[in-house]
Amino acid sequence: MEQERFLCAKKAAEMDMGGKGIGTMHEKSIHIVLKYYFAPDPACHEQTVGGYIADAVTEDGVVEIQTRALGRLREKLTAFLAACPVTVVYPIAETKWLCTVDENGAIVSKRKSPKHETVMHGMREIYGLREMVGLEGFRICVVRLETEEYRIRSNQPRRKFHGIYEKLDRMPKTLLGLTMLETPMDYLSLLETQPKGEFTVRMLAQENHAAEGDIRMLLKLLERLGAVRQTGKKGNAVTWEIASPFRTDCNSAS
Repeated sequence: MEQERFLCAKKAAEMDMGGKGIGTMHEKSIHIVLKYYFAPDPACHEQTVGGYIADAVTEDGVVEIQTRALGRLREKLTAFLAACPVTVVYPIAETKWLCTVDENGAIVSKRKSPKHETVMHGMREIYGLREMVGLEGFRICVVRLETEEYRIRSNQPRRKFHGIYEKLDRMPKTLLGLTMLETPMDYLSLLETQPKGEFTVRMLAQENHAAEGDIRMLLKLLERLGAVRQTGKKGNAVTWEIASPFRTDCNSAS
C-alpha cells in the first residue's frame, strides 16, 4: 500500500516537473515527491496558514517538508501550530547510490555509497526543533529513503573541503520506511538497547553503537518529554536513568 502510494507520488511529481531533466531541479526532487506522497491533491499545496506558506495542508493539518536546517523552521512552525496540528517531514538517505553524469545528463558511472543515514544520525537536525518537541499537535516524520544522487565532475579548480564533483539533484528511488516521532515512547524506541539502572552518555552510546553527541541530544529531548532524568554524577560524567513509567523492566514486572 505505502509503496504503491509512493510510486503514484513519483509519477505525479514527474508530471509537475514537466519532464525536466536531471540537475534542473537543484535537489528539489525529493521535496516534490514527498509533497505528493503526503498530500496527493495539488490543491492542498502551498497554502497560507498563520501568515506563512505551508508546503501542504491536509485534513491532518500542516505538512512541512525540510531536508536540512530544521531549526530555521521554528518561527514558521509556531505560527502553524497555533492554527492546527503540524507534521514536519524530514527525509534521510538510508541507502544512497552515487550516479555520475556527463554534460548531457547521461549516466557514466553508478556505485553504492558506503554511508548509511539513520534516524540517530539525524538527531542534530531534530534537536534543532527541541523547543517544539512534546507540544500538543506537533510531530516529526522521518522518511527513510533509497536515493540516487546525481553529480557531475566540476570544471572548477579543486579546493580544500570541496570535492571534484558538483551535486545536481537527489532522486528518491524507494520508500524504505517511516519513523514517526511524537510521544516519549517514539523517541525511546530509537534506542536499540534500553538501559537498566543508571547510565552515562558514553555507556549508552557504546550499547547502541551511536555517537556520543547524538545520544546526548536524544537524552535532552527525552528529558524534556519526562522520559529520563539526571540522577547525579559518576566521576565527571552525568548519570541518567529512564523514568519509571517508561522503563521496560517495570512494565514487564507489572
